[in-house]
Amino acid sequence: MAVPTGTFRFFPEPRPGVGAGAWANDLEEQLVALAGEHGFRPSHATRSELELVDPVRRRIVYLNRRRLRVRTIAVIVPPWSEVDELRAIHGVSFRGGFFHSSNLRTFPRRVNDGIGEIPYGYSMVCADAGAFSRLLDRCR
Repeated sequence: MAVPTGTFRFFPEPRPGVGAGAWANDLEEQLVALAGEHGFRPSHATRSELELVDPVRRRIVYLNRRRLRVRTIAVIVPPWSEVDELRAIHGVSFRGGFFHSSNLRTFPRRVNDGIGEIPYGYSMVCADAGAFSRLLDRCR
C-alpha cells in the first residue's frame, strides 16, 4: 500500500491538565481509561473528535465523538496505517474510503470535495471495548 502524500502538522505533546474536559458519555470515559492502559492520553478535544496521543510510541488516533453518542466505537487512524492488517482484528470493521474532518489536526491533508485541503484518515469501527483494545495494540 502506497503512503499517501500531503501536508500535516507536527506531533502534539499532551499537556498536563489539558484534554477532553467533560466526557461525552460513560462509554467515552471507559474508552479513554482503556486507552490510558495502552499508553494513549487525551490531547485535544472538539465536539466531534477526541485526539488520543501515545507520546512514547509517537502514535495518534482519534475517537469519533459523534458516533460515541449512538454507542458506536469509531476510531480514526492515520492514512498510512495498514488497513488490511487492522481490518483482520476480530471485532474491527472498515467500510472503505477515507474519513475527512478538519478536526484531525495532525493527519495529512488532501483535497476532498471542495477546493481546499482537509485532514483525512481511515475510520475503523470496533464492535466492543475488547476490539478497541486490540486495535490500540496494533496502532504501534
